[in-house]
Amino acid sequence: MTLLHGPGILTVTGAGLLAQEPVPPPSAVESPLPGGVATVVRFLFGLPSWFQIALLVLGLTAAVVVLLFLWRRRAGMRQWLVTRRRDVKIGLAAAAAVVVLGFAGAGTASWNYMQHDNDFCTGCHVMGPAYQRFVQSEHDSLSCHDCHQQSLFASMRQLYLWVAERPQEIGPHAKVPSQVCARCHVTGSGRETWQRIASTAGHRTHLESDSAALKNIQCVTCHGLEVHRFAPVDSTCAQAGCHVSTTITMGRMRGQTSLHCATCHRFTREVPALFPAESARGRLVPGVTECFSCHQMRVLLAEFDPARDPHAGTCGVCHNPHKQERPRDAAATCANAGCHADWRAQPFHLGERHRKVVQQCTLCHQPHAARVDPSDCAGCHAAVRERRARVGGRLLTPPLPFDTTKALRKVSAAPAGPRKDKGGGPFVDDPPPLATPSDTFPHDRHKAFACITCHASRREHGRLTFLPPRGCQICHHQAPARLDCARCHAQAELAGPESVRVRVTVSGSPAREHPARFDHATHRGTSCVECHTTAVTLAPAAAVARCSACHDAHHAAGRPCGACHAADSDEAREAHAPPERGHLACDACHANEIVARLVPDRAFCVTCHAEQRDHYASRECTVCHFQGTPAGLKPLLVEEASDST
Repeated sequence: MTLLHGPGILTVTGAGLLAQEPVPPPSAVESPLPGGVATVVRFLFGLPSWFQIALLVLGLTAAVVVLLFLWRRRAGMRQWLVTRRRDVKIGLAAAAAVVVLGFAGAGTASWNYMQHDNDFCTGCHVMGPAYQRFVQSEHDSLSCHDCHQQSLFASMRQLYLWVAERPQEIGPHAKVPSQVCARCHVTGSGRETWQRIASTAGHRTHLESDSAALKNIQCVTCHGLEVHRFAPVDSTCAQAGCHVSTTITMGRMRGQTSLHCATCHRFTREVPALFPAESARGRLVPGVTECFSCHQMRVLLAEFDPARDPHAGTCGVCHNPHKQERPRDAAATCANAGCHADWRAQPFHLGERHRKVVQQCTLCHQPHAARVDPSDCAGCHAAVRERRARVGGRLLTPPLPFDTTKALRKVSAAPAGPRKDKGGGPFVDDPPPLATPSDTFPHDRHKAFACITCHASRREHGRLTFLPPRGCQICHHQAPARLDCARCHAQAELAGPESVRVRVTVSGSPAREHPARFDHATHRGTSCVECHTTAVTLAPAAAVARCSACHDAHHAAGRPCGACHAADSDEAREAHAPPERGHLACDACHANEIVARLVPDRAFCVTCHAEQRDHYASRECTVCHFQGTPAGLKPLLVEEASDST
């Protein structure tokens, strides 16, 4: 890539900066050099160096000879002048005055010509290219010495070096000081223009900085790459050795050469006069306008919304393409770019749950849309899971609210029926919820879970995400076959026997509840889920609650009836009181299928005759009292059999 600037050509170097190529010879364009005296001067300056020195030596020699001649004859010349008439003396004085005035005028004209006439400067052929640029600039109305000012000694030395060494190009020389520029741009006719220029971000950063590197900066430090062409060019920033080592290291921009500093850094951006110099430096930070001037960036950030960006589109605050290699490296600047240095003052960042990942800002804060609603814990956790974020190679799985719908699938393989609300309940046919005192929930036993597991965080802060007790049961009764009930139900609360009511149906009488005793210790060999089978609540099934589901053979021979039936109760005595036949026709009241399984053995008898429990304990009661075996007496328990007896 090449950039044309007048007759000179600037080419791109490997560092992305511009270098000056040789300017075409003056003959390639129409010479702007003036004629007249300048032609004579150029002729004299164009003579060979040896000839110029010879003429100088010859002139000096002639001058010395003339002076010596006059000095030796000074007495005679004085005597001659004294003896002349008055009118001759006046004429000689007038002639001498004319000569002196002539020399003075010639000297003044020569001085003015050399100091204020650009014709003198163009007498040297090396000034051709420089003068061509000069007449094309906005300073073409100035004389050379308006800017280039030096002492008489320096001028004589320059003349000597020209004659003696005959350089072919303009060598290094003193820079024009900023005070010279200020005569026109600060206090002169360009004052208003300068005030506008001086208020730009780039000029204020360089001219008002207290940095040691910028302490002695001059106007020509930046505006003097091309001789006599003062408009800043694309290599301004590196021409004085200031930013030569500043390269681009980020991503696919690394090593590129087509962008210049001012493409990203808005040097001419205006800064209000009352703003400090630090604000001016901040205005040089690239923003969304500069970044999006690159079409590739517009493609990469097609969904970027400046309205959602908490950094107001100041891309350069976080991204530094001169130091960072990847865009995501900007995350390391969150706390050290002067933006979020006080992040430790937020208790939310130092909480127990976030302490281990607090340095990973982008886990919660998304670049270019970093505002996070601190009340939406569930939304943030869900987003982290969706991105499959990792820290130290470990996949992060932050807690989410308890999903009762998902948990219901684990509670039971049986269909749970149509879902009427999240979590599968409450259902219209569910029993009314149990009254649970508000202060009975054991938070200490649930401290391993995040608060949002059970509590809403965004709307109605603290509200449960499910309805108790059903929601609690769904959580605790997931996959019941694998549950360890003892984790929640302490052994002490299951130690004592429980009094239960068993519904008993007697023929000819309404159904009634019968008291019974249930002891968990007696059933310790039975798995909990063999009895507790109701989905979600794990309440015992109806058959289990009647005991008949398991104890369907409890009327078999040898089973002690007293284990379940208390014959000495008022209810039993009343039902079997005379004139009822206590030993015959049991099916008159009891179900036939139950009576059919009864055997009137000793265990059967001691249910009512408990006081005779130890009377001939090894013998059957029926042998003496009914003169028969229990099996022989069994038919008498049925009414038809007893009637025929």
